[in-house]
Parts: sequence; structure tokens; C-alpha cells
Amino acid sequence: MAPENEVGYLVKRVQLALRTTLDSSLASQGLTTAQYAVLYHLANSPGASSAELARLSFVTPQTMIRLVRGLERRHLLVRRPSPRDPHTLEARLTNPGTRVLQNAQRQVDAIHARMLGGLSSSESKQLAKWLSYLAEQLEGR
Repeated sequence: MAPENEVGYLVKRVQLALRTTLDSSLASQGLTTAQYAVLYHLANSPGASSAELARLSFVTPQTMIRLVRGLERRHLLVRRPSPRDPHTLEARLTNPGTRVLQNAQRQVDAIHARMLGGLSSSESKQLAKWLSYLAEQLEGR
């Protein structure tokens, strides 16, 4: 089978095209896709630690530390010691961080709509189901 017809190749092609498109669009908010992922996950998991954010965002803990520090310098998030463990810092979005995320989310939603535009709602759900299935197969679930 030619590489361009193999599922792994196609998944990587979609991932690269999506990442490139997101990075280009999010630059208007002063964000990369990785920085957007941090803000997105903090909105859904307020108080997450850098280690938790790294797992959710598919980056190394060292990369996440750099991302969080950069977003903190821009006042898009704050970190405070956890009440459960003072050695762990919990991150939360600031008001400016929430506004930047809301603007970025509109852009991300538009990109997702463009990507899935030719699919019906049920086809879109089926695609998500199949992609989840493929990931679970490789993760050994």
C-alpha cells in the first residue's frame, strides 16, 4: 500500500495540517497551539498542577514549566501553593487569560468547523468514535 493511503500517515498529515493552521490563526492572540492547550485545560480543570497540564497537553513536564511561566509572565494565569500540598503549585486563569482563551476558542472552533465542514453531525461523531478507538487500541485499553 502506498504511504499516502496508510491510516498512520493520514492521521499524521491531519495532525500536522491542524497544528500549522492553529498556530497561524492563534498567533493573532499571541499564542501557540501549546499555550492555547494550557489555557483550555485550565478552564476545564482549574487548579491543575503543571504535571497535570503536561499530561493533558501531551508535552513533557519540562516543556510545560516553560509554557506556564511564559503565560504567567503575561498575566494570563496565576499559580499558588496547593492547600493539599504546599510543594505543588496550582494554576488558574486570570481575567485577561479567560478573555484571551475566549477569543482563541472562537478561532479554534472556526478551524474545527472548516476541517469537519463536509461531514454531517453523525459522520463527525463517528469519526471521533473511530479516532478514540484507534488511540485506545494503541494505548492498550
